[in-house]
Amino acid sequence: MATSKIVAPLCLMVLVFCLSLSMVKSQSYGVCAGAARPDPETIPCTINCLVADPVCGTDGVTYTCGCYDAFCHGVEVVKKGEC
Repeated sequence: MATSKIVAPLCLMVLVFCLSLSMVKSQSYGVCAGAARPDPETIPCTINCLVADPVCGTDGVTYTCGCYDAFCHGVEVVKKGEC
């Protein structure tokens, strides 16, 4: 009986954690929908932007040149704008 009182809240915590991760990923794809992901093995990532388009990466860093800049650093995007 005592075990079920411990297991049930733990299962709920795991479920909430997994759902929150899936929401972050879905937001990431919505922010950068249609943005091309560079292949670092074939195309070097050179970032030259004339207009700032800041995005916030999953690492907590603001990438001034947008989604492509974050992708070149191997980071997913959490939201548009600064972190």
